[in-house]
Amino acid sequence: MEGFRYVYPVEVRFRDLDVFGHVNNAVVFTYAEIARINYMVAADIRLPHANLQSVAFIAAHLSCDFRNPILYGQSVEVGVGISEVRQSSLRLEHRIEADGELAAEGHCILVRYDYTAGHSIPISTEIRTSIEAFEGISLKSLNAKKSAGD
Repeated sequence: MEGFRYVYPVEVRFRDLDVFGHVNNAVVFTYAEIARINYMVAADIRLPHANLQSVAFIAAHLSCDFRNPILYGQSVEVGVGISEVRQSSLRLEHRIEADGELAAEGHCILVRYDYTAGHSIPISTEIRTSIEAFEGISLKSLNAKKSAGD
Protein backbone atom coordinates (compact mmCIF):
# COMPACT_ATOMS: atom_id res chain seq x y z
CA MET A 1 0.00 0.00 0.00
CA GLU A 2 1.58 3.21 -1.15
CA GLY A 3 2.70 5.63 1.56
CA PHE A 4 2.76 3.10 4.40
CA ARG A 5 5.72 1.06 5.62
CA TYR A 6 3.39 -1.10 7.71
CA VAL A 7 0.34 -2.90 6.31
CA TYR A 8 -1.80 -5.30 8.33
CA PRO A 9 -4.19 -7.79 6.68
CA VAL A 10 -7.64 -8.13 8.26
CA GLU A 11 -10.07 -10.97 7.63
CA VAL A 12 -13.68 -9.86 7.27
CA ARG A 13 -15.83 -12.09 9.47
CA PHE A 14 -19.53 -12.65 8.89
CA ARG A 15 -20.25 -11.16 12.33
CA ASP A 16 -18.62 -7.87 11.16
CA LEU A 17 -21.52 -7.23 8.78
CA ASP A 18 -24.57 -5.13 9.48
CA VAL A 19 -28.13 -5.56 8.20
CA PHE A 20 -27.10 -3.89 4.91
CA GLY A 21 -24.50 -6.60 4.21
CA HIS A 22 -21.38 -4.47 4.59
CA VAL A 23 -18.90 -4.10 7.43
CA ASN A 24 -20.45 -1.95 10.15
CA ASN A 25 -18.82 1.46 10.65
CA ALA A 26 -17.93 0.67 14.27
CA VAL A 27 -16.09 -2.47 13.12
CA VAL A 28 -13.95 -0.36 10.77
CA PHE A 29 -12.62 1.39 13.90
CA THR A 30 -11.78 -2.05 15.29
CA TYR A 31 -9.84 -2.90 12.11
CA ALA A 32 -7.84 0.32 12.57
CA GLU A 33 -7.28 -0.48 16.26
CA ILE A 34 -6.00 -4.00 15.55
CA ALA A 35 -3.61 -2.67 12.91
CA ARG A 36 -2.49 0.20 15.18
CA ILE A 37 -1.65 -2.13 18.07
CA ASN A 38 0.24 -4.51 15.79
CA TYR A 39 2.11 -1.56 14.26
CA MET A 40 3.19 -0.43 17.73
CA VAL A 41 4.38 -3.94 18.62
CA ALA A 42 6.26 -4.25 15.31
CA ALA A 43 7.84 -0.81 15.87
CA ASP A 44 8.89 -1.88 19.37
CA ILE A 45 6.96 0.89 21.14
CA ARG A 46 4.39 -1.40 22.81
CA LEU A 47 4.59 -4.84 24.41
CA PRO A 48 2.51 -7.58 22.72
CA HIS A 49 0.82 -8.55 26.02
CA ALA A 50 0.45 -5.19 27.74
CA ASN A 51 -1.12 -4.57 31.13
CA LEU A 52 -1.84 -1.44 33.16
CA GLN A 53 1.80 -1.21 34.24
CA SER A 54 3.13 -1.46 30.67
CA VAL A 55 0.51 0.22 28.48
CA ALA A 56 2.20 3.39 27.31
CA PHE A 57 -0.54 5.16 25.32
CA ILE A 58 -4.24 5.97 25.45
CA ALA A 59 -6.41 7.05 22.53
CA ALA A 60 -7.33 10.73 22.83
CA HIS A 61 -8.88 11.19 19.38
CA LEU A 62 -10.13 8.92 16.59
CA SER A 63 -11.45 9.96 13.20
CA CYS A 64 -12.50 8.10 10.08
CA ASP A 65 -13.87 9.06 6.70
CA PHE A 66 -15.81 6.19 5.14
CA ARG A 67 -15.31 6.11 1.37
CA ASN A 68 -16.65 2.75 0.14
CA PRO A 69 -18.36 -0.23 1.77
CA ILE A 70 -16.36 -3.29 2.76
CA LEU A 71 -18.07 -6.57 1.90
CA TYR A 72 -17.71 -10.12 3.12
CA GLY A 73 -15.03 -11.99 1.19
CA GLN A 74 -13.04 -8.93 0.21
CA SER A 75 -9.31 -8.77 0.85
CA VAL A 76 -8.82 -6.02 3.44
CA GLU A 77 -5.56 -4.31 4.41
CA VAL A 78 -4.91 -1.49 6.86
CA GLY A 79 -1.92 0.80 6.37
CA VAL A 80 -0.66 2.50 9.53
CA GLY A 81 2.06 5.10 9.97
CA ILE A 82 3.10 7.81 12.38
CA SER A 83 2.80 11.25 10.83
CA GLU A 84 3.67 13.43 13.83
CA VAL A 85 5.42 13.10 17.19
CA ARG A 86 4.87 15.76 19.83
CA GLN A 87 5.95 16.13 23.47
CA SER A 88 3.58 13.48 24.81
CA SER A 89 1.48 12.42 21.81
CA LEU A 90 1.65 10.63 18.48
CA ARG A 91 -0.53 11.09 15.41
CA LEU A 92 -1.07 7.89 13.42
CA GLU A 93 -2.62 7.80 9.96
CA HIS A 94 -4.81 4.88 8.84
CA ARG A 95 -5.81 3.80 5.35
CA ILE A 96 -8.11 0.84 4.85
CA GLU A 97 -8.38 -0.78 1.43
CA ALA A 98 -10.75 -3.53 0.30
CA ASP A 99 -9.62 -5.41 -2.81
CA GLY A 100 -7.08 -2.63 -3.39
CA GLU A 101 -9.65 0.20 -3.35
CA LEU A 102 -9.91 2.90 -0.68
CA ALA A 103 -12.64 2.00 1.83
CA ALA A 104 -11.81 4.32 4.75
CA GLU A 105 -9.11 6.67 5.99
CA GLY A 106 -8.47 8.62 9.13
CA HIS A 107 -6.14 9.24 12.01
CA CYS A 108 -5.82 8.91 15.76
CA ILE A 109 -3.98 10.78 18.45
CA LEU A 110 -2.35 8.63 21.13
CA VAL A 111 -1.11 10.18 24.36
CA ARG A 112 1.63 8.63 26.49
CA TYR A 113 0.00 8.12 29.86
CA ASP A 114 1.03 7.15 33.37
CA TYR A 115 -1.89 5.22 34.84
CA THR A 116 -0.47 5.30 38.36
CA ALA A 117 -0.01 9.08 38.43
CA GLY A 118 -3.13 9.73 36.32
CA HIS A 119 -1.61 12.13 33.76
CA SER A 120 0.23 12.32 30.46
CA ILE A 121 4.00 11.94 30.33
CA PRO A 122 6.62 12.78 27.69
CA ILE A 123 7.45 10.31 24.95
CA SER A 124 10.79 8.77 25.86
CA THR A 125 13.96 8.95 23.80
CA GLU A 126 13.80 5.17 23.40
CA ILE A 127 10.35 5.36 21.83
CA ARG A 128 11.43 8.20 19.56
CA THR A 129 14.47 6.18 18.45
CA SER A 130 12.27 3.12 17.76
CA ILE A 131 9.89 5.21 15.64
CA GLU A 132 12.78 6.66 13.61
CA ALA A 133 14.25 3.19 13.03
CA PHE A 134 10.92 1.64 12.07
CA GLU A 135 9.72 4.48 9.83
CA GLY A 136 13.18 5.02 8.36
CA ILE A 137 12.98 8.79 8.78
CA SER A 138 14.10 11.34 11.37
CA LEU A 139 11.40 12.80 13.57
CA LYS A 140 12.48 16.30 12.55
CA SER A 141 11.78 15.41 8.91
CA LEU A 142 8.52 13.70 9.85
CA ASN A 143 7.24 16.68 11.84
CA ALA A 144 8.44 19.11 9.14
CA LYS A 145 6.37 17.21 6.55
CA LYS A 146 3.31 17.47 8.83
CA SER A 147 3.86 21.21 9.36
CA ALA A 148 4.15 21.73 5.60
CA GLY A 149 0.75 20.08 5.12
CA ASP A 150 1.83 16.85 3.47
